[in-house]
Amino acid sequence: MKIEATLARVPSRLAFWALAGVALFLSHDAVYAVQIGPGESLTRVLREAGHDYWGLASLALGLVGLAAGFGVLARLHHLRHRASGIGANVKRPRWSRLPATWLRLFAVVCAGFLLQENIEHAVTHMHAPGLGALLGPEYPLALPVIALITGLAALLATAIGGMEREMLVAIAVALGRAFGNPRLSLPRPPLRIAARRLSPLALSMAGRAPPVVFAQHS
Repeated sequence: MKIEATLARVPSRLAFWALAGVALFLSHDAVYAVQIGPGESLTRVLREAGHDYWGLASLALGLVGLAAGFGVLARLHHLRHRASGIGANVKRPRWSRLPATWLRLFAVVCAGFLLQENIEHAVTHMHAPGLGALLGPEYPLALPVIALITGLAALLATAIGGMEREMLVAIAVALGRAFGNPRLSLPRPPLRIAARRLSPLALSMAGRAPPVVFAQHS
């Protein structure tokens, strides 16, 4: 059971990390866009100063995000079709997991951005800013931008995850009611229930002697 539960959580975990990768990609570019401004200067910075790898990395993250998005949409479509086919009553998703989802995404993206900027600075300038990549004067808007991007991502993840959970619960309830309906039971009860248990002494009513077991103890 533990192995099945772990395997069932694998798609959700992959979707989370795909979303975190896309959020990191968006946060990285948004931080520079807010601090430098859009245009030629932003393009030059993202192509130089240790960012020569970023074009390929952005493409890879984008493809991973698209693949995960299509997979999630396909799963939701399948669950919705299954729920409507059996008449399941799907409730609206709840938002109780939004804070926890946002905190996880915020922590992961902050760690990724911190690591990314330190590696870039170490390769280009031969020094690493450490926590200054998030808290220093060189990146004064890093944390607010990351908080905003991950907040939007958390809203999306919570909505999709909530819809998935509610549809799974509704399908399980509908199937449980269907299989618990007496009209769907077997046309004839099992033999052990239908057969009448007769006392061995009842055979004497037909004019026969009692069984040997009782005759020996009489």
